[in-house]
Amino acid sequence: MELKVYHCPPTRSVRIVWALEELGLPYETKRVALDREYFKTPEWRAISPTGKVPVFYDGDRALVESVAITHYLSEKYAGGRLSRRPTDADYGEFLQWIHYGEAGMGPYAGMLIGQTRLLPENQRIEAMKVWALGECKNACGFIENSLGDRPCILGADFSLADISLGYMLHLIRLSGESKSIFGPKTAEYYRRLTGRPAWIKATQ
Repeated sequence: MELKVYHCPPTRSVRIVWALEELGLPYETKRVALDREYFKTPEWRAISPTGKVPVFYDGDRALVESVAITHYLSEKYAGGRLSRRPTDADYGEFLQWIHYGEAGMGPYAGMLIGQTRLLPENQRIEAMKVWALGECKNACGFIENSLGDRPCILGADFSLADISLGYMLHLIRLSGESKSIFGPKTAEYYRRLTGRPAWIKATQ
């Protein structure tokens, strides 16, 4: 096993390092600066098939999708820890939430942070920000209503679904709009997740 992550907080590489730390797997990190010009170079393109971060290597095999990588690590190297089996009662919910963190939230959180942080002010479009804000509120409302009194999204036990959701909640927080988006349960859930030692290690 020779696991390597090209890591650049606060990109989605955070999810991969977070999962590696939670699973207790040995790995190597290669820190990469968030340099969009470097990401266009042949040197970087030879490392990353998409020209983006993250990129993860298992030996000479490259993978780039962060949620898929966390699931891969659990299943291939950790006996399914932090995952669920098809025979588990909450298997469907696990699949829903692990994918919801990217497919159900990613487009809106990405648009929101683009319209609040990433784009120059003269390129921002207020209508797009308002739209993204509304969609993020809706997405986080689903989390709020689903949490109930549970510490984690599936119940008492932390899982890869929490890694998927927690990272996207972090992007929303980075937008500066989280106070108007997170309900009280979601805000507390985010605080619990970001207090975990593995999260702290992944975001340093």
